[in-house]
Amino acid sequence: MAQKMNLLHLTILALLVLLGNSRCGSEARAINDDVDNSIESGVADKPAQSMSSKQSSPRTRFGQDWIKFTKTPPVKIMQNPGTPVEIVCEVMGSQIPTIQWVVGHLPLSEIDSIESNVISESSASAIVKVRSVHVIDHVLSEPRTYTCVGRTGSKTVYASTTVYPQSDLKELLQLREKPFMGPIRPRIVYSERMHLDLVGSNVVLPCKVHARPRAEVFWMNEEGNLIEQNQRFKLLPSGDLLISDIKWEDMGAYKCIARNAMGKDTADAFIYPVQREAEN
Repeated sequence: MAQKMNLLHLTILALLVLLGNSRCGSEARAINDDVDNSIESGVADKPAQSMSSKQSSPRTRFGQDWIKFTKTPPVKIMQNPGTPVEIVCEVMGSQIPTIQWVVGHLPLSEIDSIESNVISESSASAIVKVRSVHVIDHVLSEPRTYTCVGRTGSKTVYASTTVYPQSDLKELLQLREKPFMGPIRPRIVYSERMHLDLVGSNVVLPCKVHARPRAEVFWMNEEGNLIEQNQRFKLLPSGDLLISDIKWEDMGAYKCIARNAMGKDTADAFIYPVQREAEN
C-alpha cells in the first residue's frame, strides 16, 4: 500500500507539472517551411483561440479539449544501411487522444481533415498520455518526411521528421525501397503511458505490436503477476487490455509484454482512478 501511495503522489505531482505548463518544452514544428508564425506553433485549432493562449488550472482542464506533446520526434534522422528506423512521438491530452503518422509533405489545410485510422475509446473525463513508434522497415531511396499527428476533440498537434538515406547513389538505385526481410524482434508501436479516469469508467490499454513472426502478447500487474481474464479484465484479440468498471484498487502500473522467437518488448501504463465528486 505504501508503494502504491508513493506512486500516486508522484503521478499527481507529474500531472500537475504537465498541466500547469501551457506549452511543451520542445515546440512542435510546422510541416511546410513557408508558413506563418501561427502555423509554426504546430497546433491547429478549429476555434480561433489557441490552447496555449490561456493558463488554466488542472480542474478546468477536465471539461475542455486540450492536447500537447510530451515527446516530439527529432527534426531529422539518418538511416544506416540495412537498419530499420524508429521515430517516437508522445502526446498527452483530454478525453483519449490518438496518434497517427502521415508520409510525405502535407499542407496545413489538410491536417485537420485527416480521418484518424486509430480505433480508440472515448471518455470525456479521461486524461491520457499516448506513445506511438513509427517503424520504417525498408530501405529509403530518397529523403522522406514522416509527420506525427496527435488529435483529441477539436485540437490537433503535429511534428515532422525527415529521414535521410545514408548510402551512395549506386547502392540506392539497386535497392529501390527494398524491404528488410527475415524475422523481426517485437516492437510495441502504440501504447498508453498514463490513463486517468473516473471510478466506474471502462479503460482500454492499447498494445499494438510490430513483429515478424507474429508476437504473443500478455499483460502483468505491478506485482509481476500474469493478469488472468475474468469478468472485469479481458485481453482483446488486438492485444489490448480492457478493464471494465475501474475501481480505486485498480490503481497502479500495468505492463504489456510482446514476445516472439527473436526477443521481446515491454510497455508500462499507469492507471489512476479518480473518485467522483459527491452530488449535493
